[in-house]
Amino acid sequence: MKFARITSIPAREALFPLVDDDIAAMMLADDAAAETAEIDALIEQELGPNFAEIDELVEQAERHFAAVEQVGNFRVAHELTDPVRARRTTRRATREALRSNLVFGGVAA
Repeated sequence: MKFARITSIPAREALFPLVDDDIAAMMLADDAAAETAEIDALIEQELGPNFAEIDELVEQAERHFAAVEQVGNFRVAHELTDPVRARRTTRRATREALRSNLVFGGVAA
């Protein structure tokens, strides 16, 4: 028997979400979101009015950490261009030195 067939309509309706991967993933995500909301409600109930202040501090810290990480990523990305900038700076300095030599050396065009 290659394929099993569920003939009972109530059984098929009950088992269908477990068979489809997308539906099962959505059910897991919904369960996780509901559990998170329940935990937040319990914490808010336990802490009372201080919960909003603590939650704001946590969000502020998370924003700060994200900003620090973004700055760090920016610095890492731009450190790779430093040899290029150094080469260009050297080339410009050499060019300026040659120009000043030509002008002040008496060979001005």
